[in-house]
Amino acid sequence: MIARFVARLQQAVRDPGLRGALVSISVRIAAAFVGLGLQILLARLMALEDYGVYVILWTWVSVVGQIGVLGFYNSAARFIPRYGRREKHAHLTGYLATGFRAVILGSGLLAALAIAFLLVLPGLVDPAFLLPIGVLALGFPVLSLETYVTGVARGFGWYALSTVPGFILRPVLVMTGVGLARLSGLPLDAVTVLALVVLSSIVVLIVQVLLLRARLPKKAAPTATTPERRRFWLLASVLMMPAMTAEELFVWIDVLILGFLVSPDQASLYFAAQRSLSLAAFVQYGFMLVAARGFSLSLASADRAGLQARITRSTNATFWLTIPSVALTLAAGHPLLHLFGEAFVSAYPCLVLLGLAYIVRAATGQAAELLVVQGRYRLSLAIVSISVAACLGLMLLLVPLYGITGAAAAMVLVQLIRLVVVTGLVHRHTGYWVLARPFTRIAAQD
Repeated sequence: MIARFVARLQQAVRDPGLRGALVSISVRIAAAFVGLGLQILLARLMALEDYGVYVILWTWVSVVGQIGVLGFYNSAARFIPRYGRREKHAHLTGYLATGFRAVILGSGLLAALAIAFLLVLPGLVDPAFLLPIGVLALGFPVLSLETYVTGVARGFGWYALSTVPGFILRPVLVMTGVGLARLSGLPLDAVTVLALVVLSSIVVLIVQVLLLRARLPKKAAPTATTPERRRFWLLASVLMMPAMTAEELFVWIDVLILGFLVSPDQASLYFAAQRSLSLAAFVQYGFMLVAARGFSLSLASADRAGLQARITRSTNATFWLTIPSVALTLAAGHPLLHLFGEAFVSAYPCLVLLGLAYIVRAATGQAAELLVVQGRYRLSLAIVSISVAACLGLMLLLVPLYGITGAAAAMVLVQLIRLVVVTGLVHRHTGYWVLARPFTRIAAQD
């Protein structure tokens, strides 16, 4: 049995695309240690209230950021591989320029609206959040451009460029800035730290843009793009935005709902259990990063058999690698939770249930990425809407009865419902089978 399991893993890593996923997973694991160091540093040096403001606002940036890029982060995975495979370099140049202008205008408009709101109706915002929101609003165009450039690098298959700057370079720069601020006597409140985050993001963006420009194909000089083509790219990207924003919201939906149903100390226990499963999340993120480009290449070649093979290989690898990552996390669960504090060890049952939920989700692999590259935004939005509704209903039913353990159990049931819905709807509307076939051998392809 063990030999068969090892053989499956060896088969998975022979695929060049899956090796790219392993690169991105390795970066995310390294980033986990860097990010943990940053959070420990901030938690120790900042007042508890300021640290809470920072965490809340930075979490919301992850969700709202999908609106700021107007869907171009995801559409890059759809169009860039396709134009590269078909050698439509003029289209590629036009798409990149259109995305850059759209993100500048869209994120700039959102930032202006946020600042205007703070100036006109400051009484509607908690005073503790007023200045920090203003700082983030000023830096929002930079953060949105960084997200767009990351999506472009992902579309070209440059996985190190799409992960290292944001996940490793930025935390290191923020930690350096925090150290310098501490030495210079500046107050380490939420405003100071978020300003350091924005300044670090400017450096990250400059580094990414310079490296990206050096690697971009030079086969096509900039040419005039027709208004029809620009409207097509803009519409295709914007139509993806609701589904992708909802997907990002679904990542945090259990914590957000739980905040209304239990006391803050109980919610913090659940959050600690969820964050302890980050290793499993790295596996799924790594394959998500790579899968969209591979799917888009197969679609560009009109190779249905090849695309189905890519889907099966990617899903099987995600499934098999998620199992040991979850198992290792559960084995180290008590020490991990103890790092948060002695009281957090009581959240171990939540850790076990959430680990099971991760494995169930891994069984459908990168189905969401398949829908992105096919432009099936309505189907994607329908799936995530069903998932959110199921999560809300089950948590309202189980949390009053079983507390945070009921919330974790609800997530297992939600992921089972999502598995059935995704498998059925995607197969019905696309003809592709996205559920894992763990004992099916698929030959690796370049």
